[in-house]
Amino acid sequence: MLFSKPRTNNIAAVRKRLLVTYARIALFTAFVVSFSFSLYLVIAEEYRIADHLKSFEFVAERYYQLEQKPSAQISPNITAYYSETELPEIITQSATLEENEVRRIGRLYEEGPMVYYTNFVYNGETIPMYLTIDAKELDFGDENWEVIIILSVSIIAFLLVVLKFSLKRVFDGLMLPVDELSKQLSDSNSQSFSVSKHAIDELKQLADHLNQYTQMKDRVVKQELMFAKYASHELKTPVAVVLGAANLQSMKDDPEFQAKQRARIIGAAEQMQTTIELLLNIVKQENSEQAKSLFPLGEKDISLDKQRSKLTSGVELNVIVEPGMEINMPPQVVNMILKNLVDNAVRFTEQGKIDIEITPNSITVLDTGSGLNEENSTDHGLGLLIIKRLCDTFGWHFELKDREEGTGCVARLRFNPS
Repeated sequence: MLFSKPRTNNIAAVRKRLLVTYARIALFTAFVVSFSFSLYLVIAEEYRIADHLKSFEFVAERYYQLEQKPSAQISPNITAYYSETELPEIITQSATLEENEVRRIGRLYEEGPMVYYTNFVYNGETIPMYLTIDAKELDFGDENWEVIIILSVSIIAFLLVVLKFSLKRVFDGLMLPVDELSKQLSDSNSQSFSVSKHAIDELKQLADHLNQYTQMKDRVVKQELMFAKYASHELKTPVAVVLGAANLQSMKDDPEFQAKQRARIIGAAEQMQTTIELLLNIVKQENSEQAKSLFPLGEKDISLDKQRSKLTSGVELNVIVEPGMEINMPPQVVNMILKNLVDNAVRFTEQGKIDIEITPNSITVLDTGSGLNEENSTDHGLGLLIIKRLCDTFGWHFELKDREEGTGCVARLRFNPS
C-alpha cells in the first residue's frame, strides 16, 4: 500500500498553493471571457452577413426581370437561384427553408453557405428566389478579427501577471508578520514579540497580547518559585525545631527541661500543622466554585484568639463587622486571610492598636507598627502569597502600603467582580 506524502502547511507552501489556485481561477476566467468574446464576434458577423445578403434582394429581382434565367451571379460572393431544383445539393438536403429568413447550412463552427429565401411576383406569377453566400469567402475584416483576438489575449496575460504580483504583495503583507511571530515563538531567547509597522492592526494586537501573556507567564513562574521557597522555609523550620527538641529530651532527665522541650515540639508541630492546612486550603479553594456564592458573616465567625495571645502588652485588637452582611467568601477563608494579616500586624506593632473593619466589599486591617521598610518589606513570608492567591480565586484586589497619616501599615482587600 502506497502512502501519500503529508501536505506541508507552512507559510511558503500555503502561499504557493494560493498563487496556483488563483492562477487557475484567472486562467479559467480568461478562457471563459475569451470564448464569450469570440462567440459574440462570430454571432455578430453572422448577423452582418445576413443583413448583407438581404440587401441584394432588389438587385436579384431586377436581374430576373432583365433575363429570366434559373440562376444568376449577383456579386463575386452572392448567387441567386429562381427555382428550388437549381439549388446545390447541400442546401436541398437540409431542412425546409422559412420564407424571409436567413439560415446557415451546417453548424456555426462548420463551413457552409448561408441562404436567404423569399419570393416576388413577375407577370402575375410568384417566383421563388434563393440568395446564397459562402460565409467563409466573404471578408468582413478577418485581419481586424486577428488583431482583436491578439489584443484580448495580451490584455488577459497582462492581467494575469498583475494579479500574480498583486496577490503576492497582499499575501506577503498579511503573512510575513505571522512568519515573524512564528520565528520569534520558536526562538527560546526571544523575550518580546513585535511585527512591522505596516502589519494589520489585528496582528499588532496579537503581538501585544503575546507580550502580555509572556509577562504574565514570567510573573506566575516567579510567584510559583517564591511560593515554593516560602513554603519550604515554613515547613523546614518547625521540622528542625521538632528534631532538635526531641534530641535534647534524651540528653537530660530534668522534668522542667523535658516540659520545655515538649512545649517546643508542640509549638513547632502546631505551626507546621497551620502551614499545611493553609497550603491544602489554597489548593482546595482554587479548585472550588464557592466564589459564586454568598455566605453570612458576623463577629462570632471571626476567630483570632491565637493572634490576641501574641499581642504586645498595651496593644489593642478591634474587630468591626457590618451587621447582617454577606460576603462571597466562606468564613474559614476570611479567617485564613485575617490570621495572616493580623500575624504580620502583630509582628511589627509594639504599641498602639490594630483595627479590623469588614464590609461585603472590603476588608481593612490598620496597625500602628513600624510600617513598610527595607528590613521588613520582604518579611511577610508565605502569608501574603496565600492572601494574593485567595484574592485571585474569589475576585478580590489586595494591596499593602504605609498609612498616609501616622505610622503603620494598611492592608486592604476590595471586591473586584469581573
